[in-house]
Amino acid sequence: MPRSYFDRVLFLDADNVPVRDPSFLFESPEFIDTGAVFWPDFWHPSHTIFNIHGQSLLWEILDTPFVNSFEQESGQLLIDRRRHAAPLDLVKFYTFHRPNPFTRLKLAYGDKDLFRFAWLKLKVPFHMVQTPPSVAGKVINGTFCGMTMVQHDSQGEVLFLHRNSNKLTGQVKRKKVYHRAKAIKRARNRLIEQGIFRFPDGKDIEEEEAKMNLTLAPTLEPLDPDGLPDPAMWSHLLSFNTTSRRVFYKIQPYRATPQFPDWQCCYGQRELGKNDHFYTQEFADLPYSGLETQIRQFAQDAIQIQAQT
Repeated sequence: MPRSYFDRVLFLDADNVPVRDPSFLFESPEFIDTGAVFWPDFWHPSHTIFNIHGQSLLWEILDTPFVNSFEQESGQLLIDRRRHAAPLDLVKFYTFHRPNPFTRLKLAYGDKDLFRFAWLKLKVPFHMVQTPPSVAGKVINGTFCGMTMVQHDSQGEVLFLHRNSNKLTGQVKRKKVYHRAKAIKRARNRLIEQGIFRFPDGKDIEEEEAKMNLTLAPTLEPLDPDGLPDPAMWSHLLSFNTTSRRVFYKIQPYRATPQFPDWQCCYGQRELGKNDHFYTQEFADLPYSGLETQIRQFAQDAIQIQAQT
């Protein structure tokens, strides 16, 4: 962002998709008033996996009073660089200075909160969107696995779908298969059949590995009926009730085996409808229900174009 040619920048992670044209944000009262709009993460001081709370050493390192607010999620940032050159420079310092207390002492995770910290340190105003993130995910046999953080505009309407827990690759995800040991055994058996009694050399083993690599490894996830390599992940949307207090906003990280692979990290509530502070919508009923198919197609197209260059 510091090297952008634009004065006013909407930064989006590559896996973050707007459900509608977000250019209205540049004319929003929140941006006009402050020149900086940030979005919340799942975590807050009374429910955090990063230990950012009132007792954290973080505030002493920053020499800044504790702020009782949601943590920041930096998959989207709206900043007027002309008005905020100083905090942007401080973000750069927080990120690249060595030794880095944030990483060494595990006070923060990545760069996600560094923008908020820089603005707080310099006492520069910013607007944090008030609606907590929703979670988009998939239901299999009654089990929900949230894999996308859903952000809102200042009116509480869905704006961004950040597919950050199951990345788009444009390729079928396959299990890693290590053929070396099996190739050695097969090469040795082949030599014995030929009446050659020696340990197979590198060439013998590589020939067997090449044969074995002709067979595709099993897929990590079942392929969808539409044939696109990335699986569809958005069947349900889990959102927090606007009438509930923040203390009841608790997004759980969990594994959802056997319905989902054991490597897949899920967020939200495993059993939908069990928590009165959250409500569920089906993606099929939402105006952007076809968006995921489009971006999955784009991902596949990108890989095909890359292969041709």
